[in-house]
Amino acid sequence: MNLAETPPRVRLQRMSRWMRALIAAGAVALVAAIGWIWFGDPSLIERRMRELAGMPVLDLPTAVRPGLMLLSALGVALCLFILAQAWQLFGAYGRGQVFGPAAIVPVRRIAWALLAAAALRPLSDTLGILLLTWHNPPGQRRLVLGVSWEDYLCLLFGGLLIAMAWAMTEASRLEQDNAGFV
Repeated sequence: MNLAETPPRVRLQRMSRWMRALIAAGAVALVAAIGWIWFGDPSLIERRMRELAGMPVLDLPTAVRPGLMLLSALGVALCLFILAQAWQLFGAYGRGQVFGPAAIVPVRRIAWALLAAAALRPLSDTLGILLLTWHNPPGQRRLVLGVSWEDYLCLLFGGLLIAMAWAMTEASRLEQDNAGFV
């Protein structure tokens, strides 16, 4: 049986299983990567700090490390929340629930989380740079405020998903209204 002959429900279930496998792999990779960066090779932290601050970080006190870990943990927690919502979404799709609340709520939550990420990232980068350079001598401290292309994309896709959730809600409402006429 080729793809065109496969019933849509079976294709949706297959796609949902693949997506959930990718989501699980992504969550494991994210947690492993952040653990490796923070508890593994110290040169990884130093390289990231230089990238973030745009200059060498002089004499990084150990007291700064927990603050940097907390800042990165916020971003990781937000990513894991998005992955958990995507897991729920594809679970609903796998059960054939495409336009009901089981699908709409995760889409809406992902949208708002992306909008939060667009605000969190520039803020956490700024706070991270402050932490990194605070103990440098005068003239070698930095305050950097910036917005990146990725932040714009988070805003764009967050807005897109809000619109899609709204369209899904309206489609569900119309489906219920039409079912009442039959």
